[in-house]
Amino acid sequence: MVEFNDSNLDKDDFKMILNNSFDEIFVVNSKGVVIFVNDACKKHYGLDPSEIIGKNFHYLLEEGYYSPALAPIVFRDKSSVTLEQTTKYGIKLVVTATPVFNKNGDVEFIVMNSRDITQIEQLKQDLDKTKKLVSHYKNKVEELSQQVSYFKGYSFRDEKMKQCLEIVQRVALVNSTVLILGESGTGKNVLAMDIHKMSGRKDGPFICINGATIPEHLLESELFGYCRGAFTGADKYGKVGLVELANGGTLFLDEVGEIPLAIQAKLLELIQERRFIPVGGKEHKKIDIRIIAATNRNLVQLIQEGKFREDLYYRLSVIEIDTPPLRERAEDIIPLLQFFLKKYDLMYAYSHKFDKRCLSILENYSWPGNIREMEHLAERLVVTIPEGYISPEHLPSKIFKLPSVPASRSLLQDELSNWKNLKKSSDEEAIIIRLYNTLRSSYKVASTLNISQSKVTRIVRNYKQSSTTGQNS
Repeated sequence: MVEFNDSNLDKDDFKMILNNSFDEIFVVNSKGVVIFVNDACKKHYGLDPSEIIGKNFHYLLEEGYYSPALAPIVFRDKSSVTLEQTTKYGIKLVVTATPVFNKNGDVEFIVMNSRDITQIEQLKQDLDKTKKLVSHYKNKVEELSQQVSYFKGYSFRDEKMKQCLEIVQRVALVNSTVLILGESGTGKNVLAMDIHKMSGRKDGPFICINGATIPEHLLESELFGYCRGAFTGADKYGKVGLVELANGGTLFLDEVGEIPLAIQAKLLELIQERRFIPVGGKEHKKIDIRIIAATNRNLVQLIQEGKFREDLYYRLSVIEIDTPPLRERAEDIIPLLQFFLKKYDLMYAYSHKFDKRCLSILENYSWPGNIREMEHLAERLVVTIPEGYISPEHLPSKIFKLPSVPASRSLLQDELSNWKNLKKSSDEEAIIIRLYNTLRSSYKVASTLNISQSKVTRIVRNYKQSSTTGQNS
């Protein structure tokens, strides 16, 4: 029994001390009636101590103020017990209930100490979210790594591409900011990953964010994260952004030309100072990252239109790498087609070959979707065509178009007769042009006249160019 006078503390002093405890202290007697609870109960149950004292714990349980009850377990087992409780307001408590025995060994009181672990639980959830986010981007890195393996065992023939890869190897050894330019599908993301994997940061994260795929109102918080209360709906404890997740590694800004002007200002500070302020924050965070950007847009034109900051452009373009489109790399078209065909034949356990006519058509195709389009075509052909030779008729209509109105037999015979009786080269070109205008296919013209398709293509191209020049003059 405590003698208050010996310690110079009276009953009110002890009550004040208990009420200032961070933990809740909750005492019931042998009948389960609450005989004391400190002020911590206000934040846990929304009740004043006077509303709880004198009530049986069964009443509080039935009213849903907390669950589960520990007192029945202590009365039964006559030993301490620790459990997790959840209150009516969603607060999680860790509760330890300790029995106090009388002289006969019966439970006279149960003293329960409850600590709020809601914040700890939230931190655990935030940690789990962050782990999942990191795992998500690790998977993205693996996907990009697999894209790099597209060209494993393949050597580019085109000189422009060889020079491009030589630059990639050199810049990987330094920490300079890199801007990769090129049309959609030319493999800009593959080159970015190559730079990362050959750099001193290869063991760090490779975080990619695409400026064209994230809504403008979310892009800033995705990049830089946000502090709690930064805006309506913000998580209670804030969020780590992709910039911070890239710490120690590489941040790849894909489609940087699509990033809004307001966010471009923050990117400029990030590149110059290697620091940033989260949305809703007041203090800078320092970061150790390498930045690689890519775009298929003309940034100089965007600057002139007022849609891209000139100072940001010069910061990004310390080293520029221009990826040439596939149509300008004629030497690589057929080897790459064979490469991708073999890749998907191995993947799906099939066996295919292109016939010569098909290769001739594909070699003269413009490939607007570049390497990405070529790879998708190869997979489509492997999956949809029975094993054997792939002929022109198997190609998509946008690549190989059959004439909508068949040429009459007499017309073809007339042109064949003209062809056999040629007297000068201008007549030859005229016949080829007339047949092309009828058949709408350089392959069909070549087959009809038994000449090479490349010759037909050259003559038709020159004809179209001269026609355009004549119209413009």
